[in-house]
Amino acid sequence: MQNTPFQLSAKAIAVAALFAATATASMAQTTVTLPSVTLYGRIDTALEFNNDGKQDRTALQNFSSRFGLRGEREFTGDLSGIFQVETGIAPDDTTQSKTLASRNSYVGLQSKSLGRVILGTHDMPLKSLEGNASQTWGEGDLMELVIHGKASRTGINGVPAGVLFNNVHTRKTNVVMYTSPKFMNIVAKLAYSPDEAQTATNNKAVHGGSVEFNDGTYNFGVAYENQLNFSGNGGSMTGVKVTGGVKMGNISVGAAYSNLDNNAGPVNGRKTDNYLLTGSYAMGPVVLKAAFATASSSGALGKDDGLSASTIEVDYALDKQVTVYSYYSSLENKADAKGSFAAADNFPAAAANGAKPNAFGLGIRYNF
Repeated sequence: MQNTPFQLSAKAIAVAALFAATATASMAQTTVTLPSVTLYGRIDTALEFNNDGKQDRTALQNFSSRFGLRGEREFTGDLSGIFQVETGIAPDDTTQSKTLASRNSYVGLQSKSLGRVILGTHDMPLKSLEGNASQTWGEGDLMELVIHGKASRTGINGVPAGVLFNNVHTRKTNVVMYTSPKFMNIVAKLAYSPDEAQTATNNKAVHGGSVEFNDGTYNFGVAYENQLNFSGNGGSMTGVKVTGGVKMGNISVGAAYSNLDNNAGPVNGRKTDNYLLTGSYAMGPVVLKAAFATASSSGALGKDDGLSASTIEVDYALDKQVTVYSYYSSLENKADAKGSFAAADNFPAAAANGAKPNAFGLGIRYNF
């Protein structure tokens, strides 16, 4: 007996329904709960009028804008899996945007009782130790400029390539980092970045650590970092950093010290002692800020290559996420120094030894 068109259609519908029901049941049995994922970031851009010590310029500057996502999946009441992928972006100049995961990006495990272990790319403990000592923004970020040695790196002359005096603003790849749980308001960090190109005679691994106390009013911390065989002749770049501060009501004051040494021997060796003092006063949505920092001469025979920097800033918070701000920052190089600002993507190099670069900016910072 032949099937009629109506019977064939009925059978086709029945078969389709059976497959749909089977697929639905299978999907219901294998449903996976996705981890909680958060999108976040910051856009920080300013219209800036600057001078390299000789030439006036107008620029649109980007200050470490970034975009990221992070997630956490809880296994037990104490243990979670965590991840983060963060990328540097430049809204004003797309050629300055970075590759995916260019900033702190990692996977790890987090325990409320035992602490956190991550694997990936991350700031070393010395860089991330700030307390109340890092308050100013834009070109006025003197923690980066002076304490971490960015101005000294570009300002000290006469050292051959390969053993250049470096800074310890270190975001390392291939990092294993442990962060302790908070105990009596104290947190410790240990980090190690192996040299994946290590040879039998050359290992340039980086290791470091920090200990910080912070009870919300007082904070104090110390950090250390060592980049093995930085100079290529056995000398290691070392950095020691100490921070402290107090926050009471509307007033916040912080200070920092660092000692940076490339340990490159009697001819190419360079070492600086660096100091920073900063403070702020809040009046409702308005915050007044100021900072001063200085770096000593590097120890090169007969060279006066120290420098100092200062900044004043006014912030106005439109809400918890968006702040408009204005800053004026100046840098004074000694006779043999040639440092320049380093917070923006493209601040011009100092015009000459002894130059006095400066910058005035009007910025917007949007955290999301």
